[in-house]
Amino acid sequence: RHSFSACGAMAAGMIRRCTASPPRAAAWPPRRAIAKGPVQLTKSHAARARTSSQPRSWSLACRAAAGLLAAGASRRRPLALGRSRRGCRTGLACSADSKAASLGSAEEPAEERGLLVLLVAAAYVIWTMDKVNMSVAVLPMATEFDWDQSQVGIVQAAIFWGYATTQVPGGFLATRYGGKRVLLGAVLLWSGMTALGPIAAMMSTQVFLLSRVLVGIGEGLAPAAGIRVVATWVPEEERSRAVATLGGGKYLGTIVGLLVAPFVINAWGWPAMFYSFGGLGFAWGAVWAVYGKDREVPSVRTGDEREEEDETPIPWMKILSSRAVWGIVVAHFCHDWGTYSLLTWTPSYLNKALGYDLTGSSEITVVPSIMAIGTAALAGTAADSLRTSGMKLTDVRKVMQGIGFGVPAFSLGVLGVMGSTWEGESSLAPIALLIIGIAGGSFSLAGLYSSHADVSVKYCGLVNGISTTFGAVAGICSNSYAGSTLASTGSWAQAIFFPSVCFYFIGFSVYSWLYDASPIDWDAPDEVDTLPSNVD
Repeated sequence: RHSFSACGAMAAGMIRRCTASPPRAAAWPPRRAIAKGPVQLTKSHAARARTSSQPRSWSLACRAAAGLLAAGASRRRPLALGRSRRGCRTGLACSADSKAASLGSAEEPAEERGLLVLLVAAAYVIWTMDKVNMSVAVLPMATEFDWDQSQVGIVQAAIFWGYATTQVPGGFLATRYGGKRVLLGAVLLWSGMTALGPIAAMMSTQVFLLSRVLVGIGEGLAPAAGIRVVATWVPEEERSRAVATLGGGKYLGTIVGLLVAPFVINAWGWPAMFYSFGGLGFAWGAVWAVYGKDREVPSVRTGDEREEEDETPIPWMKILSSRAVWGIVVAHFCHDWGTYSLLTWTPSYLNKALGYDLTGSSEITVVPSIMAIGTAALAGTAADSLRTSGMKLTDVRKVMQGIGFGVPAFSLGVLGVMGSTWEGESSLAPIALLIIGIAGGSFSLAGLYSSHADVSVKYCGLVNGISTTFGAVAGICSNSYAGSTLASTGSWAQAIFFPSVCFYFIGFSVYSWLYDASPIDWDAPDEVDTLPSNVD
């Protein structure tokens, strides 16, 4: 203690000498360098010191004072210079991400952030309801408007055209303006277009396709906004469960949509389904406008440095050249190829291949989603437990994603090989395989879907937007391919099951090879001197 006090006294004396010197254009050292935490001496700061009107001796004295105070503050680590070996581009970034991960329980009540997560999950419920409603409504609409299987595939894929175009803009908007406003605007847009769907369909098929594209544009803004809220409010040790809750909202939306849509269609006709589902989004918007909240990303920068950070342009080239980002992107594309194939074509498969009616096929389709909610909760809890027990975060994500790809690959593979023997009869075997496959895929919520916030809290919305763009492209391709293949061959295995299995294996291989959960500071200069990182 005495030695650290002596260091502090010497440093204070040096700083007094610095402050007694003539005024200068910029203060040295920067305030963050003498605060508790890692010391970072960038090239820009060194240049600022050399061009200052203050003599070089004073700059050296102040630098020494900063080092003494930093050493006294840390008390445990010797000063060392060099790049982080754990994936952080700066020690400052590691400190900021660690602070972002640790904040939450100490500064905000758990009930407050829990309410925000539940409200975002409710938005995901409505989001998925307005996506799966078409898989039910398309059956009576195809009869009324005389659509063949190829046209049905185009109608099913229309929403993904809009969904793909707004993923990156959604990430940019969420990064710049926060999740609350972006999510509110997204829900209001897609709900309004959903409510206008019947009017558009009565005008022409082309106008209806345009309305579905606009629904997709609104829905494309939602993922990045939701992830942004979770990343800025939920600490790392709870993040897998929070993301699993959002994923549970998507599965619950599938359940509610597939159960409610046939009831409403049978009672009041398919237009009533669009009106009622659209109105639900406006009700959610009223609640979110009151209780939704944004939160700034925690930072160790202060004063002028924080203003400079806020004005920093988005480092697109650094983000797009990251191995971890491309591991996420490829996994997202491969995951969504299988997911959207099953989401949009399962009711038709049960109706046309296995002989179930509209209500029966919808009721059966919700069973896998019910199971998926339970497995999503299990996956989130297991991932957080593994992390708490000391497993590296990268390994946790890869284990969860391995299950999320492996289980559905097995189930759909068996279904593709054996499925033709069950067509034309109400067999339970294909239903059991669908349940296992879809439920097992929910482990991806603790793997792939938790990865965006791992690599960067600040830019998680943008990374999510990039990867979800490719996921939406997979939705377009998978639905168009399935529709055309069914029209030409009539084979469900060639249209849905076998392509999904292939993409699952590709996705797991690339994700395992490229992904690393270490936080990255893309705002950092290319060359910095920093204390070594302690991020695991």
